[in-house]
Amino acid sequence: MERKRFWGKPELVKSLVLLTLIVTSIVQTIILWDYHPKYQSVQSETQVATVDTSLQRRASQVIIPAQTVVHENNAVFATKNTPKQIARVIRDTFEANEFKPLAAKNVPSLYTDINEALELVLPEPYYADTLSYIVPGSYSLSGKVPQRALLFVDSDVWKIRAIMSDQSIWEGRLAKVGNGDVNSLFLKDSSRSMQRVTYTEDRVNYIPVVGPEMNELFAYDVSQIQIAARLDWMRDTFFPGDPNVQEVDPASSVGALTNGISVAEYDAKLNASRYRNLSRNSTERESAIGLDTIVEFVNFHGGWVDETSEGQGLSLRFDAITPANKGFETTVFRFHVNGYPVFSQREAFINNDAVDLSTLRVENDGAQVRSVTRHHLEIDRMISVGTTKLADGQDVIDMLVNTGRFENVTEIRLGYEIEYNEDTSRYVTFSPNWFVREAGRWIPYDKPGDWTERMMYRGLE
Repeated sequence: MERKRFWGKPELVKSLVLLTLIVTSIVQTIILWDYHPKYQSVQSETQVATVDTSLQRRASQVIIPAQTVVHENNAVFATKNTPKQIARVIRDTFEANEFKPLAAKNVPSLYTDINEALELVLPEPYYADTLSYIVPGSYSLSGKVPQRALLFVDSDVWKIRAIMSDQSIWEGRLAKVGNGDVNSLFLKDSSRSMQRVTYTEDRVNYIPVVGPEMNELFAYDVSQIQIAARLDWMRDTFFPGDPNVQEVDPASSVGALTNGISVAEYDAKLNASRYRNLSRNSTERESAIGLDTIVEFVNFHGGWVDETSEGQGLSLRFDAITPANKGFETTVFRFHVNGYPVFSQREAFINNDAVDLSTLRVENDGAQVRSVTRHHLEIDRMISVGTTKLADGQDVIDMLVNTGRFENVTEIRLGYEIEYNEDTSRYVTFSPNWFVREAGRWIPYDKPGDWTERMMYRGLE
């Protein structure tokens, strides 16, 4: 009976409902008043999507010496520690200063009066001062481009001597500002003697006297390959918050997005993507784009190699900057496996434009980034499936000389050829070999006729 009397009074029910709404409103107001949202730090004017910080790198983490060798009493040996480890010790220990040009100007003069030294062979930019990313300090090289640098001790004073692209030699002092293990810089691998090779225009690097035995490697690609998921990634990465983005009718294995100015494409068959900014004019920057800018752009547009893949020996490292062509220059970051560079040869295309699956390439016009092309390879386990004994270094040189090719060679390197299998199992193989840069392209030394490095063409003209 009491229940009936209560519901029989609609005014009382209405009052109770109204009171409940008022109390709820007051509670929600208090919550909103006291709420302090957490903001995602954004370091790019256009990037508003979530960024995976584990994929970000500093420039010094991707700019590594191409080679490190130890000089000892006129002999040269490979270092026991990797170039990456050595670069870390140098950065943690020294600051360079007081650089001055020496009167001498030739390759032999670089080694005058030096019995023990660590030599750094630097990556090949044509304008950027890569030395500053490896050896910090307040110094100027007057716009010179360093090719190689020696670290040594002279009368208890740490010094650095560098040879530039114009063959001028500069020398500076190294101040110890940290507690890095400087003795580790001179640890040599006595079983790996190295020989100096001088190419055209006095370029120099080192190759092993005895050809090494290298592992043949196998891994599965475990990255996200579905077109729909990758299109969502490209929309968040290259067009964050843009309401004008539309999906272009895709081919069977290619998806594409465009906002009428820029185009992003993903080829599921290759697991590779390309972003192109087709705008001709830009007022975004008043200064030229440098390596720091390029590295930061990659940080906020896909990032670098994931931690699991890196733990298996896969990494991306700065490789070179190509001279400007028709107003464009390309910064190349190359895959490395266990410290060795990776090269790709089998022809592959995204909508008829060739791509190189062994590199990440960022093209700019001096004012803005115009294109980014990359392979989205991720691995969770690198498996050794055999070994290969490679030819001795002098045998490689003799073959190039005897066939009349050496005069066109500007570098010789040990490395891996990547083969990407596109069936449902999605696996890659890494085969070791000697590679030569001949007439501007990387090819295996023993396959000059039937091997073409897979290159990326800009397709912007």
